Amino acid sequence: MQWNALVPELVVEDYQRSKDFYQEVFGFRLCFERPEDRFGYFELEGAQLMLLQAPGAAVCGMQRPGPKGKGIHFQLEIATLADLLARLQAADVQPETEISESWYRADAIEHGQREFFVSDPDGYLFRFCECLGERDAAVEPQASASP
Repeated sequence: MQWNALVPELVVEDYQRSKDFYQEVFGFRLCFERPEDRFGYFELEGAQLMLLQAPGAAVCGMQRPGPKGKGIHFQLEIATLADLLARLQAADVQPETEISESWYRADAIEHGQREFFVSDPDGYLFRFCECLGERDAAVEPQASASP
């Protein structure tokens, strides 16, 4: 297994509930776990994340000041949204948004994707998307001013 350079570790309220949700609903594969630590390492189409319940280290605690997951979301590009949408419906999980088509400019190219947002049982927000390809940007990028 190749480790990603950045792997989020999400502190969850109930490891077993989250593990089941991530596997059965989101479709992640459990790579390995340490049940005694209520910890698991998961993968979905190249995306990796870790789940951890009630860590002992104070630095990881949910009582720390700050947004505790608010203001961040995780984007996962998957081959197709269809299977995930079927699993969400079977689990009676409602997406936070409708499916939309979006085009995001990167210099002179726009990257298209079908996307929607959905939350996990702890309220972590995920944007799942499937690629629609690229096209020339409708607007030319602005030139940077010289320093």
